[in-house]
Amino acid sequence: MATPAENTWLTNLQFVTVETFVIQFIIILIVLWVLNKFVFRPYLAYLDEWEAKQKKVQEDYNNAEAILEEKRKQGDDLLEKARSKGNSVIEEAESMAKSRKDSILLEAQTQAQESLMQAQSQIEKERQSMLSQIKKNMVDITLRLNEKLFKDSKVSKDFIEKNIDSL
Repeated sequence: MATPAENTWLTNLQFVTVETFVIQFIIILIVLWVLNKFVFRPYLAYLDEWEAKQKKVQEDYNNAEAILEEKRKQGDDLLEKARSKGNSVIEEAESMAKSRKDSILLEAQTQAQESLMQAQSQIEKERQSMLSQIKKNMVDITLRLNEKLFKDSKVSKDFIEKNIDSL
């Protein structure tokens, strides 16, 4: 239970007057004004700034995703261009190699034809040389045989030399 000293304080309201109430009200207003000026407004400004930063971070994140997607598309486009350029370079190289192969084959065929013609010419010369050598040897053999058989080489020699070209 409460003691009488405690009860007297509760019932003793001599300190509650209009003046004290106005002073307390002014003090509360001053405290609220000071709190508002130095605590609440800076804190609200800080919260607004923090919220703006969060929005900016979120926008940057969204923009980063968009930029990343754009860069991926650019990378894919660049890769596709590089592939097509590589394919065209390969096709060009194959075309150049084929034309080079064709020119080498044509040159080889030309050289082979020239070698064949030279060989045929050489063979023909050798054949003509051999034929003339054979004719000469035949004339000599025939003349010697004729001289042994007929004892007159001059008549036979003229006859043989005239008719040997028809052989």
